[in-house]
Amino acid sequence: MEKEEKVVVVLLIMTLSSLLTAYLCFGSELAGPGQKSGGEARQYTQESPAGEKVFLEAEVLSKRFTYKGEHLLLQVDFNSEVLSIFIPKTAGAEALNRSIKEGDLVSVTGTISEYEGKREIKVERKEDINLIGVSKSTV
Repeated sequence: MEKEEKVVVVLLIMTLSSLLTAYLCFGSELAGPGQKSGGEARQYTQESPAGEKVFLEAEVLSKRFTYKGEHLLLQVDFNSEVLSIFIPKTAGAEALNRSIKEGDLVSVTGTISEYEGKREIKVERKEDINLIGVSKSTV
């Protein structure tokens, strides 16, 4: 192999290793809005198991911040079932608190988990919650 060919091979290996490292470290953040980084989400049902990624559309009944951690909790009405939506501070809780009001219709994508014996949906990114209907109080 000529000297120039060896340099090209080394540069290609360095480039591929950099891309692999970036993907392994930042893979979920590199997925653009609307893309699923952790598998395809399914429509939420009462039978959906913990750990499953789901989506739903629901009306916001109430919202509040947690006592510790500055995370946002939404209570939503989905087919007469009251669900908790947990939005971590790192997932844009402050920005979502400003844009979402009680009575708004939202679409949510997240993972089902249990907290203190109750089901909740944990949101990973700010883009996983979208306002799809205006608050009743502003109509």
